[in-house]
Amino acid sequence: MKKLLTLSCLSLLAFSCTQKHHTDSELLSYTELVSPDRIEHHVAALAHDSLMGRYPGTPEYQKAMDYVANEFKALGIKPLGDKEGSSYFQPLTLLNVRTDKADSYLTANGDTLNYDQDYFFYAGASEATANFEGELVFAGYGVDAPELGYSDFDKVDVDGKVMVIFSGAPESFPISERAYFSSSDTKLQTAIEKGAVGLIYAYEPGSRYSFERSLTYTDKGRTNIILPDGTTSGRSSYGNKLKVNGYLNDPVFERLMGYTLDSISNSLKQGILLQPKETQRITGKVSGISSKIESANVVGVLEGEELSDEYIVHSGHLDHLGVGRPVEGDSIYNGAQDNAVGISAMIEIARLYTRLGYKPKRSVIFLAVTAEEMGLLGSKYFAASPTVPMSQIVANVNTDMPTVVAPLLSIEPLGGAHSSLMNQVERTANLLDLRVDEDHMPEQVRFVRSDQLNFILKGVPSLSITYGIKASDSTQTIAGLFDTFREERYHKPSDELDNTFDFDAAKKYVRLQFMVSYFINEAEERPTWNEGDFFARFAK
Repeated sequence: MKKLLTLSCLSLLAFSCTQKHHTDSELLSYTELVSPDRIEHHVAALAHDSLMGRYPGTPEYQKAMDYVANEFKALGIKPLGDKEGSSYFQPLTLLNVRTDKADSYLTANGDTLNYDQDYFFYAGASEATANFEGELVFAGYGVDAPELGYSDFDKVDVDGKVMVIFSGAPESFPISERAYFSSSDTKLQTAIEKGAVGLIYAYEPGSRYSFERSLTYTDKGRTNIILPDGTTSGRSSYGNKLKVNGYLNDPVFERLMGYTLDSISNSLKQGILLQPKETQRITGKVSGISSKIESANVVGVLEGEELSDEYIVHSGHLDHLGVGRPVEGDSIYNGAQDNAVGISAMIEIARLYTRLGYKPKRSVIFLAVTAEEMGLLGSKYFAASPTVPMSQIVANVNTDMPTVVAPLLSIEPLGGAHSSLMNQVERTANLLDLRVDEDHMPEQVRFVRSDQLNFILKGVPSLSITYGIKASDSTQTIAGLFDTFREERYHKPSDELDNTFDFDAAKKYVRLQFMVSYFINEAEERPTWNEGDFFARFAK
């Protein structure tokens, strides 16, 4: 057996020394070298209890960063944490802001509401204490999309007022446009632009989220990134007149409006924005407690040859939620699927590139970002301060929580339909006998919920490939498996390495990601957004 393996390796070496391109059949054979055991080894290391949930700024997160950097170094991936290439780490500073509940309040027409029972706030990053006052108005989804023939602000003026909105966007929107306008970042910027003094969410009937569930995430506050110019950016970086962002409990919202949630929602779907039956004057104060967190992205590069000044970026988030509220006695949020698997896949994609035996046409950046769980902050920093010119980044392939719990038989290429990247996806899917599905969960707005968003906003064609819903037999429901994972494990201590993982599927996922990347790399032309596509607006 050892002799056969040696001969196989010698044959591969002989091939790679004489060729600078793999045919499709050769690529299929080459990528069979991916080891499920090696992927599992990475996941076991990164999701181990000793790393305490990989929370940015902790010694345990530094260990996770060191692990990735050491893997890059062992593979011959050069450091690119700065423009000089002197370090794998791109340092950055985060600003965490927790609400001081004892020094915050909210009243409606003079009646004091109860913090944590009726409402909760996220304090702003720029003001330690903010007082606000304004009339309560309902602003639908808080969406301003005249290009789609829709704007909630044609029906209500929010300037100087406290606006309450539902999450999400109209169901009539195309999937990706719906995703973009459902983004909390987009809604926040719209509220700022429209002059609101407060942005408060309520939950539409049928939402998979609830006030109680959102409340579990408030203890750590919200975190922002301090950009190179000294400004802050993030979900509590307010501006203009906006002083506060928060959530109302359903019964309180109904009481203030004088209508049931069902009535408010049904009217909205008919284009009618119900307003409070009685004018509600809102006054409040929110105080924040700020602290800085020092963290870093891990960045490496494999230099290309023919077009070495063009780059494909493989990204994935290294961080998770750290230590939090105990669930059944376990307080470590390991993040095995989210996203130790994704980082493990990236390392093995890097291995495939470095073992080709020749330089790829274009350079390949491997980017393990921090603070994704805090609001895509590590990738936001890299996009604002890239270590190579952003104009020379031709594509981003992001990997976030592939959720390897069943055989990989179909895929959903989030973002593929918007650019020429779909060509490489379909070519790879055909070779690996994978069915290409549309997004089966458009309401989850997944295309703009991970780090590819910050590349999209810089005009870079981007892709995030997730599982499709094709099952191996009629007794298995892939969508059901994912629903179970989301309900029982997603962002919970139970997202840890166990026998539910399918590492043969993880191997196929690595092969898929690498082959898509390889075909992008070898193409004569750089990827382009489709003509007239919604996201093409961000291209420079």
